Amino acid sequence: MAHLCPRYPQRAMFLAAARGRARVRRMSAARAALAVPEPHRGGATTRSEDARRENVDVATASNNVVPFRRKLPETVPDAPPASAEEVNIAAPAISPRERSIEPSLPSVRALASFITAAERLLVITGAGCSTESAIPDYRSPKGAYSTGFKPMTHQDFLRADGNRKRYWARSFVGWKKFAEGTSPNRAHVALAALQREGHVWRLITQNVDRLHHAAGSEDALELHGTTHEVICLNCDDVTPRTRMQRRLIELNPTFLGSTLRDAEDVVKRQNPDGDVELDGGVEKTFKLPTCLKCGTGTLKPKVVFFGDCVPAKDASVAKAWSERADAVLVVGSSVSTFSAYKLVKEAVTRGAPVAILTNGDTRVDDVADLKVRAVAGETLSRILDVVRREETYGY
Repeated sequence: MAHLCPRYPQRAMFLAAARGRARVRRMSAARAALAVPEPHRGGATTRSEDARRENVDVATASNNVVPFRRKLPETVPDAPPASAEEVNIAAPAISPRERSIEPSLPSVRALASFITAAERLLVITGAGCSTESAIPDYRSPKGAYSTGFKPMTHQDFLRADGNRKRYWARSFVGWKKFAEGTSPNRAHVALAALQREGHVWRLITQNVDRLHHAAGSEDALELHGTTHEVICLNCDDVTPRTRMQRRLIELNPTFLGSTLRDAEDVVKRQNPDGDVELDGGVEKTFKLPTCLKCGTGTLKPKVVFFGDCVPAKDASVAKAWSERADAVLVVGSSVSTFSAYKLVKEAVTRGAPVAILTNGDTRVDDVADLKVRAVAGETLSRILDVVRREETYGY
């Protein structure tokens, strides 16, 4: 090394130059092997090219363009060429929505600037915020809908006792994994930290897993309710889901054991709301409790099923927050539900800027001021680092 050769300055210069040439050769070889174009040495780039490098969607950016890949290491001497896995390269036939995309530094900085520029930032999260906690979503290429899954609707739940037995039996079997086997991921933790440090004004989630609360987010509004609570449809009494689980065990003492023993034949898959798909009609003998307070009421998870309406109180709070917000950040959501779509559109109507961080297409892409196509966990963690560094050091 150069600093070990004080008596031989020419040798030191020679070694430094040789290492530099070797690094250039390795980077060129890696680019050639991965078909990564050399950076432009002069001239202006087009907006489409910038979008390709930064993973930032613009109107002219094509959906089938392979995003800009992570830079090769420049400060580590004698490093081997980066592998395909290290640069997150994917086959051209795979669409951006079908793979996890790592954020580029310009994308992270753009979102960090968006967050810190707002005084009352409203964050709206969806299923993509929890998929890194091993909770499946509905609409991604590998989501529940891709398997032909049809969720329980509010009307179906009310229509027949058999439907309610089917739902609660599935929830009963899946509850342990959903409640005990999941924990907040980096997206939840970063959002909670940004909120504590004054960068997130309000948070609305469409998820029912309560992971934002577990990560420490204060006053997170659960727009679609939560599976962690149960409500009586007769007297509106709300009780913890853990109490419901104990009552189901008392009424069905052998159901869980027999189902788990035959899990390979009976349990087909886990669903986004924590229930599992069961086969073989095992739920027909499942017994359901009634409300302890009124004695006769039907018990339902405190979740807004498909076909149901957001409770008036929650809808009113969400609308008030949207009206006061001076910026909106959508994280991990396609904004397909009308309740979330309406909040974003109301903010846009007032002139509030909108940024989107998600790994796929959304219903509000056409009104977004900034869109970063990447996974939420890593991106938000890096955003938090950038925000803290800028506050501490000014850059």
